[in-house]
Amino acid sequence: MSVTQAIMRSLAETGGRHIFGIPGGECNLDLIAEADEAGLRFVLNRTETAATIMASVAAELTGTPGLIMTTRGPGIASAVNGVAYAALDRAPLLVMADGYEDDQGFISHQRIDQAAMLRPMLKGESRLDSADPLAELDGLLDCATAQPPGPVYIELTGSRIRAAAPPTVKAEAAATASLDQAAIARARAMIGAARRPLILAGLQARTDAASAALHEAVARLGCPVLTTYKAKGAFPDADPHTLGHYIGGVAEEAAVRAADLLILYGFDPVEGPPSSWKYGEIPMLELTEHGFQHPLFEATLSVIGPVAGALPAVLHGAGPSGWPAAELARFKRGIAAAARIPTGHGIAPQEVVDAAAAALPASARIAVDAGAHMLPVLHIWQSAEPRQSLISRGLSTMGFALPAAIASSLVDPDRMAVAFTGDGGLMMCLGELGTAIQFGATPIVVVFNDSALTLIGAKQRRRQMAAAGLDFSATDFAQVARGFGWRGYHVSTREELAEAFAEAAARREATLIDVEIDPDGYHAQIRALRG
Repeated sequence: MSVTQAIMRSLAETGGRHIFGIPGGECNLDLIAEADEAGLRFVLNRTETAATIMASVAAELTGTPGLIMTTRGPGIASAVNGVAYAALDRAPLLVMADGYEDDQGFISHQRIDQAAMLRPMLKGESRLDSADPLAELDGLLDCATAQPPGPVYIELTGSRIRAAAPPTVKAEAAATASLDQAAIARARAMIGAARRPLILAGLQARTDAASAALHEAVARLGCPVLTTYKAKGAFPDADPHTLGHYIGGVAEEAAVRAADLLILYGFDPVEGPPSSWKYGEIPMLELTEHGFQHPLFEATLSVIGPVAGALPAVLHGAGPSGWPAAELARFKRGIAAAARIPTGHGIAPQEVVDAAAAALPASARIAVDAGAHMLPVLHIWQSAEPRQSLISRGLSTMGFALPAAIASSLVDPDRMAVAFTGDGGLMMCLGELGTAIQFGATPIVVVFNDSALTLIGAKQRRRQMAAAGLDFSATDFAQVARGFGWRGYHVSTREELAEAFAEAAARREATLIDVEIDPDGYHAQIRALRG
């Protein structure tokens, strides 16, 4: 068995089912040749950025490292934005790229220091040049999945991967660190003294175990929950205890300030806004899997370890909180209302979300791009499960929703995948419409088409600057989608909107709904939610 064959078998054993990427003519071809035999499907993408996002999202959904393969030079350089997503949005990812042999020092063509370019984002790297390359691979995969999850990198050369694979012995898994019992005791005292605890659940709450622990905690305490965008669905949006989303804005501020204890459950500062923490006067109990390079606040007490085990441990003996149901309902209504600012002309963004929710199954998984449209989508669409909503929050990159929805459709084909994207974000990855058709993905893509970068325009307006540099020429995305083999609808009236979603729900095929929206309501919406 060659090292290539052994690598492919080892990657398949981790639970991965897809390798995403765009190959060059060197080691990539060896990997493709062995992928099918090992049970891995190679997905030929149109851009390396989208391929890396797809691999990262596949990792988030399966819990196993995502796999991305590129050629050297321009290939790996184009993947950088996706690697940054894996780093900041905490997705385990194995990046594989061609390199040059040790005796090819004379070559300068397409040569950049690839590892150095990626290193600020990487958790580990290797050239598989030790006596046991498979042990190196296993170590990298363990590194990618360790807290916090993130990307690792292998630079491949033919002389190494075409050699015979040496025998290897799998290392035993490291023991899980136990929780600090003294910290647990102090945390119990903090909870016992609180009458109005509020749980702020972050991206670490997205695992099934962490979500289950959160359900038990709310049942015990009867306290309110705010979820971050990444944690949407970790506790059901429709539950009366879920007030809405924490975004560091004004909409949720009254609820937070009414609490006498904040339980920060798996909250990662990477999701916080680029501003200082404004609740320092409220005692904070932090339950987190790991510490942070850029902490947003100094908690009153931090309990570091598996959050799914820490939460029930600190709640041992705790009784119901003192939150009145009517008060929680009032906070919930206020946050929801901020996402429904009316507009006087055309189709309002929230009408698009309402139409989608009315026609599509509640079990659908959504992917949301960066942009003004994400505010009504995330605050109106109801998710009931962890990982039922996908978003780039740490990196907040545009061009995310379409690749994420395609990955969701490939990994979980029985669940409808829906991408909500702005026109700017979709233009960054339009070619992936072809990837979906080629590999049988069937997402529904909803385009909020206002021919502008509206979220940036809101910032421009707030600074009282002249409107300039943010408008696109008009694009009929439905017509573009039909050229790739999608079913495409161009919507300009409310009647057409309802019909398009009804047909998309019935057909269950790759469908793009291009909606002309009135963006006027965005500006008031942003003020109402963010301040």
